[in-house]
Amino acid sequence: MKTYIYIAKKRNAETVNGKINANSQDDAVNIINQLGLLPVSVTEEEVGKPGKKIVLARKVGTKELYVFSKQLVNLLRAGVSLLKALTIIEDQTANQYFRKVIYYIVQGVRNGKSFSECISEYKNIFPYLYVTMVRAGEESGNLQEMLSNVSKHLKRQEEISSKIRMAMAYPVFMAFVGVATICFILTFVLPKMSSLFESMGDALPLVTVILINVSAFLSKWWAWVIIGSLITAMVFHQWGKTKIGRFASSKAMLRLPFFGELVLKSELTRFSTTLLLLMRSGIPLVRALGIAAPIIKNDLLVLQLKKCEQDIITGGSFGESLKAASEIPAMMGHLISIGEESGSLNDVLAEIAETYEQEIDEKIKMTTTLLEPVMILLVGVIVGFIVFAMLLPIFQVDVFA
Repeated sequence: MKTYIYIAKKRNAETVNGKINANSQDDAVNIINQLGLLPVSVTEEEVGKPGKKIVLARKVGTKELYVFSKQLVNLLRAGVSLLKALTIIEDQTANQYFRKVIYYIVQGVRNGKSFSECISEYKNIFPYLYVTMVRAGEESGNLQEMLSNVSKHLKRQEEISSKIRMAMAYPVFMAFVGVATICFILTFVLPKMSSLFESMGDALPLVTVILINVSAFLSKWWAWVIIGSLITAMVFHQWGKTKIGRFASSKAMLRLPFFGELVLKSELTRFSTTLLLLMRSGIPLVRALGIAAPIIKNDLLVLQLKKCEQDIITGGSFGESLKAASEIPAMMGHLISIGEESGSLNDVLAEIAETYEQEIDEKIKMTTTLLEPVMILLVGVIVGFIVFAMLLPIFQVDVFA
């Protein structure tokens, strides 16, 4: 028997810790589960040796939440009761953390709590939008349709996010390869040629001297350069968590060449589809705005949409408020105004979301098509300049010989 130190959570989210004896780490996790606790980490305690720590996955991605919702909808449509459906899904869930959460939800439903009340205890998994939709479905007696709508919404949001990630992955990879190539030349190739340049005896061109000095600096201080870069990155990361940093980074993201418009339209698509989903579910505009705005990941846009919410509360127009927002396209404000005046706001929101989604697809295709040759050309020019600076002294010797 071995001793394990564990950290776990009670059903009320209180964190507890302790020690247990078990034959293996899996047995330790099972014992903790039997105690009615949700294990967060398990550490094997060995005398004279550092503990071997197992951290259980505590993250549930959008895709996993979509699969859960889709399975639940399919089972409910097949006539399976909510309690039985949740039990079936629990048995099929691979993510141990999510599986344990579903177990607690099952226990809550079995004890007479509503489904929405149970999932609201796990805000790190079920966003406020999800809980609101489920609660609306329970109140209207149409839980199945609400779950179907929210699962479609999750799938759509995941597809948009995936497209954005794929669009940004290639230029980031190319930039990494380019920087790595340049550093390799400056750190390993150029120093070997420095002795050749010194043997020439003649004055070297200024560009070659600068390049040699940069190469010598990197060769001597490369470790400190890496450490300094990491520290700088950490400082910026922490600064980005502050209120000023979040707004500055949000504004910078919207100003990025190529990607700024892509980020803006993806965020507005997410907002429009969420607002549409809520309003079609019978939730009033003001409350729907309060739920939909925080869905956006850009703090600057969230601030401006929150301002729209306050304007509506004080009797203002949604469309006019959007027109006054500096980061929101004027066309969106005009379309919303038309929808308000004609009583077809839902149709306008659907049209906006569809239009922006099409524009995102076109922008991604155009961006990837343009960036590939641009990145290759940029890296080629920099590498070519370095090679030119390395060969220039040799050419000068040949000319004056």
